[in-house]
This record gives sequence, C-alpha cells and structure tokens, in this order.
Amino acid sequence: MSKSKMSNWSLGLAAAAVALTLSANAFAFDAAALKSAPKVQGVGMNITDAAIKPWNISYFYDGTNLPDGKGTVSAGEKIYQEQCAMCHGDFGEGAHGYPKMVGDPVDQFEASAKAGVDAVSNRGLNNNWGNAPTLMDMIHRHMPFYAPGTLTTDEAYSVTCYVMNLASIPGVGDDFVCDKTSLPKIKMPGEPLYVTNSGPDTANQRCMKDCYKGTPFVVEKAASIGNVSVGKVKAKDTQ
Repeated sequence: MSKSKMSNWSLGLAAAAVALTLSANAFAFDAAALKSAPKVQGVGMNITDAAIKPWNISYFYDGTNLPDGKGTVSAGEKIYQEQCAMCHGDFGEGAHGYPKMVGDPVDQFEASAKAGVDAVSNRGLNNNWGNAPTLMDMIHRHMPFYAPGTLTTDEAYSVTCYVMNLASIPGVGDDFVCDKTSLPKIKMPGEPLYVTNSGPDTANQRCMKDCYKGTPFVVEKAASIGNVSVGKVKAKDTQ
C-alpha cells in the first residue's frame, strides 16, 4: 500500500474513532440528562376529583341521582340565548350541524317514521326524547358543546326547564321550577315510543355462513340518506 493511501486510510480510521467517541459521549450525556430530568416536563396535568366531578354524573330516567338545586324558565332563557342559541337557534329551530329543540308533533313524527320519510329534520324534544331527567343529564354533562361540564347544577336545571318550555312540553309553563322532585313527574310526549324492557336473552346459535336466503340489495333510501338538517356532510351537500 502506498504511503498516500496508507495515510488516507489512517486518517479515515482516526476520524471514525473520533466520531464514535463523540457519539458515545453524547449518548452518555443524554442518558445522564434523561435520568436527572423531571418525570413529567410540563405535559398534561394530574387528575383531580374536581376535574372528574363534572363528568361523573348519571341521572336516570326515573330521576334517580338527580342533584339538589333548582332552575326556572326565565333563568334558563338568559343562559340559552347566551350559550346555546348560536347552535340550536333562537327559537329552538336548530342550525347547520346541530339539532332542533322543537320538532313535529308526535303523531306527525311517528307517521313520517312509519312511512319511511326522513325523521331527522323533524326531531325535537317534543317527540324524540323519552324522559325529562335524562335531558337534564345530557345538558349538565355535555352542554354547552364548546365547554361541556361548565354549567352549574342550577344553570343546567334552568336550561332544561327553558328548552322544555320552548318545546311546549305539557306541564312546563312559564312559572315551572325544575328540580329533582318535579322533573321525574314530567311526561314527555315521546315517552310511549321508548321501550325499557328488552325481553329475555336468546339462546340461538349464530349463523356464520350462507345465512341470507336470496340476493342482497341496498335500499335506495339507505344509500342516499343523510342528515338533511345539517347541510354539508363530508363535502357533500345533503340539504
């Protein structure tokens, strides 16, 4: 091997050795730094009972677990106009992407559903909600949409009171007070449409092959159905 080639080879070997040494030192430095670093570096937060509390609610259809407190229609109207109307409409008519508070009367709603007519744009608290206590649960747990869990108990009762009044729920007049005693007594117009007894379990064996007799087909309504009350969905205008 010539002297020049030998020299180049030696320089290359030396450079590789230096690089390896630097890499090892860098790894050792990083390992030491990692070992001494805080376990959590400003990411996230420790969960607290206070953070869990707004979500840890279960108000059953019969009123079980409803909290102490109360709300009025007039108080609920103010909160609704400030925090709810931009999505659900000033008069409960709904907005693009958000449901109505006031739908068709129950008989019309039921007839349209049986006829296979769209039953999304005509849904509302006055035909498609089974129990007042579960409405309180949903509002207290999930509303407003952009800040769920921020309503106080009294505010949630008040909004519940107001939207039921807005939807002309029987018994919820302008002076009605919502609390854990009065809410379970409200009979929602849509309650008869709900079934709470699903019947006994079956012992049928599952069919895993050649279960359908005939040629499958897609009903046109199922293929083209969309939430016609919400406007554009996945870049397709369903309006």
